[in-house]
Amino acid sequence: MAYLEALILGLIQGLTEFLPVSSSGHLVLIQQLGVGEKSLVFNLMLHVATLFAVCLVYRKKLLYLIKNPKSKELRFLLLATLPTIVIALLMRLYVDIMSERILPFGFMVTTVFLIFGSLNWKKQKQMDYSTALLTGVAQGLAVIGGISRSGSTICTQIIMGQDKEQAGDFAFLLSIPIILGSAVVELVAFKGFERVDVGPLILGMIAAFLSGALAIKLFLRALKSRKLLPFAAYTFILSIVSFVLFF
Repeated sequence: MAYLEALILGLIQGLTEFLPVSSSGHLVLIQQLGVGEKSLVFNLMLHVATLFAVCLVYRKKLLYLIKNPKSKELRFLLLATLPTIVIALLMRLYVDIMSERILPFGFMVTTVFLIFGSLNWKKQKQMDYSTALLTGVAQGLAVIGGISRSGSTICTQIIMGQDKEQAGDFAFLLSIPIILGSAVVELVAFKGFERVDVGPLILGMIAAFLSGALAIKLFLRALKSRKLLPFAAYTFILSIVSFVLFF
């Protein structure tokens, strides 16, 4: 993979990881259009770079959770991670999650999530176990290309009554164990490094980290303004475009 292509893919990954538009879907789409190579491992490592961005932005919160391992918030995060692991592993073993054939439907699922997340739902002040569990299921489904992790998890919480800003914080923190776990499984169990050029990978990760940190800030502001429908319109267009391209 050329360095310029890796830079482009890294920037796209970072900018779209925390916006509800599916970073993995964008990577599949642009790779199918001839930029870079289709590589699950390269994409996962770009996700790891954005993981570093999450850790940077939420460093104070992470430090609090480490110092308070019995906190209720940490229990909710752990509970939500369990169904994610099961679903993600099953998908990895039995479904071509990076297939361009899945992409149009994944984008459409994201569109539906965002539309429902834009509606006015009855608010609840505190996270509960059922909300955490359903959020974990939504994140598990988001391993499929085109389904946004942030969009599915945040909208699931909104539908269950969570405040949008709190939903955003929980979704970003919840991404940490699954991104890290997915990278470890792929690189160790599936010997991913054998298929990746290290130089372009490092450049792509740096670009993803910097643009990812910026995207987190931008999306948190978007959540405050309560505007999700523009993202829904965008993923709907992507669904149509990818359907025309691949069918």
